[in-house]
Amino acid sequence: MTSPIACGPLLDLHRRGGATIELKDGWQVAVRYPQAADRASNVLVDLSHWPTFEINGPETSAAVASLCGADVPLRKIHSEGERHVYRLTPTRAVVFGKMTAIDVTGGWASLALIGPDAERILNKVTAVDLRERTLPVLSCCQGPIFGVNTLFGRFAGRFDLHVCSDSAEFFWEVLMDAGAEFGLRPAGIEGISAK
Repeated sequence: MTSPIACGPLLDLHRRGGATIELKDGWQVAVRYPQAADRASNVLVDLSHWPTFEINGPETSAAVASLCGADVPLRKIHSEGERHVYRLTPTRAVVFGKMTAIDVTGGWASLALIGPDAERILNKVTAVDLRERTLPVLSCCQGPIFGVNTLFGRFAGRFDLHVCSDSAEFFWEVLMDAGAEFGLRPAGIEGISAK
């Protein structure tokens, strides 16, 4: 018996763009584009294959503390290896990466906007204050990008952006248009390791 193969909401877009698609953890994933990413480039990477979990309810603090060794302050991100815990409210956290819980991956599309102009690109499409003094590294917030509710996570040199999967292609196109003047181009998941 073969395992089912999953695909994210942007797979057809990646194929049209000439990306090399490979199977990773049961998902069809864009691993590279014809034009390779380098450290000085602005790139957009689809991370929709990352496992995604939500923790909700009055026991959220205890669950997060059990997972991370301590509770995570509101609007902060606990980053450990391949797991990022976003603490959104006293009763809600979202985990991107490996853990044991109810997997809600298919409901989310995750993108990494990487490069020296990432904040400037986002400033063109959102009124959310993303300056580092307001949203420091390993902090998170929610707000709209062209009407799409977005979960923003700030990391050193990049923003991870999480939206509902049915808005993913629109969201991708908005970011690519906004980043055109900065030379933004798509990259496969290898684009993260090039940074």
